[in-house]
Amino acid sequence: MKTKFLALMVATLLSATANALPEDREKPIHVSADSASIDERTGRTVYVGDVKITQGTLLIEADRVEMERGKEGVELVTAYGNQAHFRQKPDTDKPYTDAWGDTIIYKVEKEHLTLQKNAKVISDKDTFTGSRILYNLKTSVVDAYSDGKDGSSGRVEMIIQPKKDKDAQ
Repeated sequence: MKTKFLALMVATLLSATANALPEDREKPIHVSADSASIDERTGRTVYVGDVKITQGTLLIEADRVEMERGKEGVELVTAYGNQAHFRQKPDTDKPYTDAWGDTIIYKVEKEHLTLQKNAKVISDKDTFTGSRILYNLKTSVVDAYSDGKDGSSGRVEMIIQPKKDKDAQ
């Protein structure tokens, strides 16, 4: 029973990502960790130890991952680690988007990431860093903040590449 519940939770989590490649949802889901604890009553699952969740191009890597399930399936995924990692390829002709943070909060239905402490997003060739980054996967809007409270310089850094004119090439 626990295996079916776990598979259902992970399937719901990964299939809810509307911005992922459509063929990702048709691929098998792989979850690996050193241990897993499933509470069917509360809908909470905790994975610990070198956690890796993949489905097609979607990837979550962390030391610890907590999933919370609501009426519609997995609603919240929180990944912890010394640079937890989220990766997704939004479309076949687009490069991967990578996001890191010591804590990553993924609101599945809203397709929204909150990256906390040592936050970084690389989207195409643009890079955003700060203490905290809010990243909307649907709209590709990045809001970066740096409060200096975590020992950082109190600055947000961005590297934005110029758009290349296709006619000039």
